[in-house]
This record gives sequence, structure tokens and C-alpha cells, in this order.
Amino acid sequence: MLLGLGNRVRFVHTGAEGKIVDRMDDGMFIVELDGGIEIPAFEEHLERVDVKLEGSSVKGKVVPGKSPKPVQKIPLPERQYELLRGEGILMAFEAVKRDDGSTQRYSVYLINATPYEALYEWEIQLKKDSLKKINGKVDVSSVYKLMEMQADYLSDNPTIVISTRQVSTEGMSDWVKKEFKLKPKQFFQRFRTAPLLDRMAYVYKLFDAYEIKEKKESLRSYTKKNAAPMHKSKPVSLYKKWDNTDVKKFADFPLEKDFHIEKLVTDFSKMNNGEILRLQLGAFQKYMAEAIRLGVEKVFLIHGVGKGKLRDEIASILIRMPEVETFKNEFHPRYGNGSTEVIFKKN
Repeated sequence: MLLGLGNRVRFVHTGAEGKIVDRMDDGMFIVELDGGIEIPAFEEHLERVDVKLEGSSVKGKVVPGKSPKPVQKIPLPERQYELLRGEGILMAFEAVKRDDGSTQRYSVYLINATPYEALYEWEIQLKKDSLKKINGKVDVSSVYKLMEMQADYLSDNPTIVISTRQVSTEGMSDWVKKEFKLKPKQFFQRFRTAPLLDRMAYVYKLFDAYEIKEKKESLRSYTKKNAAPMHKSKPVSLYKKWDNTDVKKFADFPLEKDFHIEKLVTDFSKMNNGEILRLQLGAFQKYMAEAIRLGVEKVFLIHGVGKGKLRDEIASILIRMPEVETFKNEFHPRYGNGSTEVIFKKN
């Protein structure tokens, strides 16, 4: 069977029809379905609509499109996962299919394949309008699901904006930022096994693994020089857990707390910005201590939007708290973008 640009084809298993609009480097074709959606497909999954070969088991050669390139064999998932392991911070788009084999939407994941925890600020924009904005934390070697993206968004070339900073015993690295557009042609060429997710997806490498330089007297170097050999242990909480006698306090504990200064004190007109921030952080620490002591599952911290100073300070504390499983700052129908949801680890 001969396949080339412009041929009308039919998917063998689903019967969906369309035409070939491009040829990819790995032996796949981009097929534009009659509904206007473009999806990738292997040659063996397609048949020509206008040519029918009968009584022949001989397979014809593929007619390449413009600027032919050597066809590369797709590595097995196990091998490819090994090649990508520890690669850095990535995004993966996993296709969710309809019954006819076409893609309905993509599950979007953020992957931290580095030895450091990371704070991130992620946004997807469509024609300069923000579709979704999320701030949060990803643990070492972990995957976080960001959203479900409709497949037809690709035709409008949405923009991804992401900033991240990594956390180690030496402290936090500087923020690094990347901005790029999702273009269908390049998008479909990124089909491979996503590290950690361990499934086939369209993968973008955002940042390399960080190389954080050690300070002259960092925590790590000080410990190496002065600490006696000891077994590794988990971080110890500074907060006292409840003893099952605070049932009423647990029931009455507010699962949301507003840290706007006007909610904390009646007169703050003579306070400078530094004093206001210290008071807000003190209230935050007190609230978190009680939440941990009582053993609540999650809380909402309302900090507002503003310049993000309070939000960032709260995030820098949360990322070091052994009781916190995860936290995220994304749009909430009640709080907008001005709150952080904190989920605590289960005992």
C-alpha cells in the first residue's frame, strides 16, 4: 500500500476517515480527520480509501513527504524510561481517546525527575487569556496532575508559562522561567514514555536537573564536619499531636483562615510592611500548629493575590514541614487565586 501526503485514509480498527497532512520522523503520519482534528497514526493502522488491493499480501513501500528523513525505531517503553530517568522537570500530555480512536482531551502532568523538591508557578494561556494558573510543590521523583486540556485547544497554539525553584539543604535556588507555545506539528513529534508516569505521552523537557552550588558554610558542609555518624531519621515535628481528648476543638476548628491584616488586627495604620508580614506569619504558624495538633486532613490559607510576598513566604515554610503531604495554589470558585490548599499526611 502506498501512502503519501494528501491521500485519503481510513483507520483500520475504528473506520474513521481523513487525509494525510504530514509525515513524522518516526514513521508515523499526521491524519486530519473529517471533523478537523489532527491525530498521529502508524502506517499499519491505516488503509487507503481510494485504492483497494485484493488478493495480494505484498506490502508496498511508503512514499515519503517533503524533506524525507531516516525512519527511527521507537525504543521499547522500558528502555526509553531508563534513558529519561533523572532528566529534570518535564510536562507530559497523555491522550484520552474517544470510542472512534480520536483524541478527546489530554491529561496534563508536571514531572519532577530530580533529586530536589521544587516550588512551581504554572499557567496555560489561550489567546492571551489565562485558562488556568496553579502554584504549588512537587516532591522528589513525583508526578502531579495539572489539568484536563481539550484536544481542540492545540489548534489555537496555547502558551505555557512556568517558573520553578528547587529546594535543598543549602536553601532555595533562584526562580527560572520558561514560556513556549504548543504547536501541533512539534507536539506530535514528542510521543514517548514519560518518566515516572511510565506511560506513553507527549513529553516536553522544561528544565535540566539543577546544580546548586554549596555555600561556604552551608548546612550540609557544617553537618559533615561536626556531626557524629548516625542513622538517617525522618524529620521530627515541632508540634504536639492531639491525644483524642480535643473532640470539641476538632469539631469547631475552622478549615479556612484569612490572613489579610485587617482580619487579624483592628488598627494597622502605623505598621510598616515588614511588621505586617511578621504578624501574618506569626498567625499562620499558630494556626498550622493547632491544625497539626488536632489532626485535621486539610486547610485553606487565604492570603490574597497582591505581589505574592505572603504567599511565597507561606510556601517556603510549608515545603519544609514534614506533616504536609502537598499544597497548591490554584483557582478556587470560592477563594479565586488568593488561597493555598494544604493537605496533611495521614497518621
